[in-house]
Amino acid sequence: MSNSKEAAVRNFLTLFHTATLDLDKIRNALAPDARWQAVVPLAEVVYGADSICREAQRQYRIYKDCDCALINIASAGDTVFTERVDRVRLIDGDREVITNVVGVFTVNDDDKIVFWREYWDMLDIADQIGISGEEMRKIMDTQAVA
Repeated sequence: MSNSKEAAVRNFLTLFHTATLDLDKIRNALAPDARWQAVVPLAEVVYGADSICREAQRQYRIYKDCDCALINIASAGDTVFTERVDRVRLIDGDREVITNVVGVFTVNDDDKIVFWREYWDMLDIADQIGISGEEMRKIMDTQAVA
């Protein structure tokens, strides 16, 4: 069974997992005071829709394209849980990187995302691209400030 909060997250994932980000549509899917933690617990929380868009744009500078296969979605109240497999193709070396991700979203009554958390194995990604865990941590160190 689907609901409007799950539909909002499905739509958001479609916007975010693409070759070219449409920052206006992404910003519109977020509450103005939204928060994003790209890797729980390692990445700092990014505060505000504008900062989230800037951070997403920064991260996409290393991708040729990005997509996800949604495996499961479930919701309870204002929380939507997703299980997916994300794939990115890196600009450097044209390497494909694949990871399992759990995304947890809090969605408000206007179906805007107010908090987005991602859980994935950073060391698995580091191994796939041939860098150390410390180098991976630096890549995922959020740069955007509110």
